[in-house]
Amino acid sequence: METGKMSKLQLFSVMVMFELGGVIALGIGGNAKQDTWLAILLGLVPGLCILFVYGKLYTLYPKDTLTTFIPKIVGPYLGKPLVFIYSVHFMYQAVRNFRGIGNVMSIAVYDETPLIALLALMGIALMYIVYQGIEAMSRTIVTFLIVMAILGVIGNLFVVFSGIIDVKNLLPILENGWKTVINTIPLTYFLPYAELVVVLMFFPNVQAASTRPVVRIAALAAVFSGFVLSYTMALNTAVLGPDLLSRSTIPLLATTSKINIGDFIQKTDGISLSTLVISYFFKAVVYFYAAVAAVSDLWNLKGIRQIVVPIGMIVFFSSIMIAENAVENYIEGYVINPYVAFPFQTAIPIVLLIVAWMRKKRAAA
Repeated sequence: METGKMSKLQLFSVMVMFELGGVIALGIGGNAKQDTWLAILLGLVPGLCILFVYGKLYTLYPKDTLTTFIPKIVGPYLGKPLVFIYSVHFMYQAVRNFRGIGNVMSIAVYDETPLIALLALMGIALMYIVYQGIEAMSRTIVTFLIVMAILGVIGNLFVVFSGIIDVKNLLPILENGWKTVINTIPLTYFLPYAELVVVLMFFPNVQAASTRPVVRIAALAAVFSGFVLSYTMALNTAVLGPDLLSRSTIPLLATTSKINIGDFIQKTDGISLSTLVISYFFKAVVYFYAAVAAVSDLWNLKGIRQIVVPIGMIVFFSSIMIAENAVENYIEGYVINPYVAFPFQTAIPIVLLIVAWMRKKRAAA
């Protein structure tokens, strides 16, 4: 297990960056039309419930990561294969997000640059950050989260002063009843709340006197991220309208493209694209770190540095082969991936908590 430490502020920043990763610009829940913001907030409810499960597992095993307490709960014969499967899961999610960054940059910015060249450059940065360890990774994320916050404030001011917000686009609320909103909740639960199973890979690295403040910080980060995403989608809806919102591939980009202040401040697409690339990239970084740490725990290695490059190369080549084009990658990521990830993010953690509780009670008896 990685021995580096992170502060509670760094934990908050890592979780917020991870939850906003990609989603803040690409958007989620567009099928709910003008109620998208509500679907995101409602997705927070099951999100906090599963975060409670993660917190309880951490409380029962405060010195262990997900991949070190699994064998303690279910035994080594079942535990080791399960740890291997989780390492593959984290690696797959890293590949999925890594390819997503490449697709966005290739489509929106570097349309004449080969995708493999973009992925190679980002792959070097990805491996370098994780190679430096969890302390350097968390400090870097804090810095870039501040940059994102500044971009967010500037972008919001530009939108307001452009006079392009039409609150009527948010009305009527629940025009189609609760059914559409409720049907959207599984997606708004999966993205991003259920993905927080990854935090179990670095909870033990947080400097805290007990587990309680760590769990509280995690819950605060989830709620904060949920409200930021809800507000962002409400803003996008108010500017674009529900129909255009549901058709937009990158709603935040579509919103910033409408900014026009006195025919002087225009073409502010860089704000949304920078937000998308930064958040998407660091989400891939966190998943990649989790994959490397999981493999390190699986093979009982002393550190993670010796396997960063080999696993990084697997992620790089897999990201090239995982989809033929951006549309295929999007469909697999948003339509198929939630079902593939459900056992790892929800079902297995719940079963692990039940078994852990039973073992604790039997030991106490």
